Amino acid sequence: MGVENYPPLLDKAAQKTGEVRDRINAVLTTLSASLAGRGAPWGNDKIGDQFTQGENGYFVSRENLTTSAANMATTFDNFSTSQTDAAFHLRTMDLGNGDQYRT
Repeated sequence: MGVENYPPLLDKAAQKTGEVRDRINAVLTTLSASLAGRGAPWGNDKIGDQFTQGENGYFVSRENLTTSAANMATTFDNFSTSQTDAAFHLRTMDLGNGDQYRT
């Protein structure tokens, strides 16, 4: 029984994971720019306050959404970095193990 590893495939996975991170960040950037460009479509009246204020209001919901998406991007960034690091260490270990058999 042996252990097999494929660092090139892990590198490829790290790249794709990084692309997911980049896409999430691009969506966040586009969303933020779009929302900023539109201004506030609600009025400064009671109905506008009901829509925007409170724990279920627009402002809190918007903040929760953007924070959650940013956290997802950070998580994918961490995954990508860990995959790259793991591939590096697997290569290093494999080369070190192979050096034992060289005379």
